[in-house]
Formats: sequence, C-alpha cells, structure tokens
Amino acid sequence: MGTSNTQLRVMLVDSNLLFRAGIARLIESQPDMVVVGECDTCKEALHMVADIQPDVMLLEVETRECDGFSLLKLIKQQWPDVHLIVLTTDINPNGLLGALLSGASGYLQKTISPDELFARLRGLYAGEAAMSLTTVTMLINRLNSSNCSLCLRAVPNPNLTPRESDILKFVARGLTNRNIGAALQISEHTVRNHLCSVYDKLNLKNRLQVAVYSVTHGLVNLDE
Repeated sequence: MGTSNTQLRVMLVDSNLLFRAGIARLIESQPDMVVVGECDTCKEALHMVADIQPDVMLLEVETRECDGFSLLKLIKQQWPDVHLIVLTTDINPNGLLGALLSGASGYLQKTISPDELFARLRGLYAGEAAMSLTTVTMLINRLNSSNCSLCLRAVPNPNLTPRESDILKFVARGLTNRNIGAALQISEHTVRNHLCSVYDKLNLKNRLQVAVYSVTHGLVNLDE
C-alpha cells in the first residue's frame, strides 16, 4: 500500500468502457492517485494484476466472461496485498456478503459521489473498509437473518484484551479509525495497532471480516 509520499496505484476492471473511462478520469484528477491499468474481462485482469500488482483494484463482479467472486478469491490468494473493492449498480445483501467472504475490502455503489470515492480510497491507508454506513447496516441485517452457513470459521479462545473487544464493537458498527479513537480517547495509530492484533488473533484479513466474525460469533451484541 502506498504512503503519503506516493500515489495510490489503482486498477480498473469493468466491461462498460464509458464508465471505466469516467472513473479513470476522476482518479487521475487526484494528485495522490494514478490509474495503472484497465481491462474488461477476468482473463485480462489476471494477466494484468500479475504484471502491475496495484494497490487497489476496482471491479464490477458482473464483468463479462467471468465469475467475479471466483476472480476475487483467486486474486486474494495469489496477491493478498491487493485491496479489492467491488463496484456495483445495485447493492444486494447476498452479493455484499459473497464479496466480503471472497476477500473484498470494500463494496461501493456506482452512484457514489467522486468525493466519497476518493475518501474511501484514501481510507484504505488507515486500514478502513471502503463501505458506507448504509452498506454496513445492510450487511449486519443480512447476518442477523442468516443461519450462519456462510459465517467465517471460529478461532477458539481468541483471548482479546478489553480494549480490543471495545474496538470490535465500533468496527461492527462501521465507525472509522478516527471516530473510534475519539470515542475511546486514543490516537488513530493506537486503533490501527489494536486492529492489527485483532487480525492476528482471529486469523482475519480486514475489518469487514472482523465485523462479520464479531457479529456471527457473539463477540458483539448490536442490540446493546
């Protein structure tokens, strides 16, 4: 992942050329972002990601000639440092959960404003999920109505500290690191350190998976 002194390297995968061109133009307008590749099929995406290994891939899971979720899983297995963000026309609860369990770090609607898109991409620097609070709410509702057949596998006795447990509650509600820090009166850096410890203890990859795990395994009670 880039730092404040480098550009965020973004790859686009979408079968709609006009939409892709528009997104590329928006991203290129930002001094800290650059589009390093574009394509419209899964086969092309796999070849391209192997060559350029971007920081972020924005992709439409309905891309032609491919199963988008299978593509997500394959890329995450081979290039785990690439952040995968799904762009979709309509937010679907099952598609949202499927993208998450396939390794996505975000799930955004194509009607998102440019400023929010930029904010979500920059939030990746801090380990934040590229997902709106509305989408987080939809995810939680989907989990609450699930029989957990798609839940993440439990880690026995994760031995979370009281502070890590506190942070889990905020992550499950979709708060950013800054908001969590303000609520707990600690720095964003300290929040990130606690989250890294949580990832290791639970054997999870990102905060979306943490949110799913914490709700489905009873670590967080959203009714409280």
